[in-house]
Amino acid sequence: MSVLRALAVRIGARWWTIAAATLAVFAVYQASILVVLVAGLGGPPNYVRLHAAWENARRIVRLTPSALDTAVLVAREPLVEYGRLHPAFGVAVWSFELTWSGLLFFVSFSVLVGVYLGIGGRAGRWGTLSSLGGAGAVGLLGASVSSLTHCGLGSFGVLLAISGISAATIQWYGRLEPVVLAAGYALIVLAILTRAGRSGPMPATAA
Repeated sequence: MSVLRALAVRIGARWWTIAAATLAVFAVYQASILVVLVAGLGGPPNYVRLHAAWENARRIVRLTPSALDTAVLVAREPLVEYGRLHPAFGVAVWSFELTWSGLLFFVSFSVLVGVYLGIGGRAGRWGTLSSLGGAGAVGLLGASVSSLTHCGLGSFGVLLAISGISAATIQWYGRLEPVVLAAGYALIVLAILTRAGRSGPMPATAA
């Protein structure tokens, strides 16, 4: 049995486990982002804002003639935002936005890691590390954050700055974002295929 066929059989047989693992990964990563932001930028969030995502997307589609520009603008539209407002000035000290593109990032890597965790079978240490490492790389790039104390940095730079990495290193890392993103996905997919190949066929069900 080929690796892809073995993977398809296991996904079909364990879809409920995969779905549960996917939801767990998504929730854990969102919670991790919140912890990093609270610990690194100071203070718990004190506001949450839901955006009219569907209405804004429809308006962009209606008013933007270029299909490419439409896709870019819709991808940047926030769905939900939370953060911490300065008590005196009312500006956001830090904030996190879940945009359409961010949601695509988080759902895609959560599904992939959910497949890896849910298909069962033998898993080597490398497979586990590559799967979780790939998820971390993809999720880091998908986290749209901003900080009043780190103006001028993209979300990738803000999260690196919180971890104590110098500004010069952040600028160097910023040029590697596309490479890190592709490598993250590749690591997760490779770990899935490796685990599926090791697992062999599903045991037959007794009649």
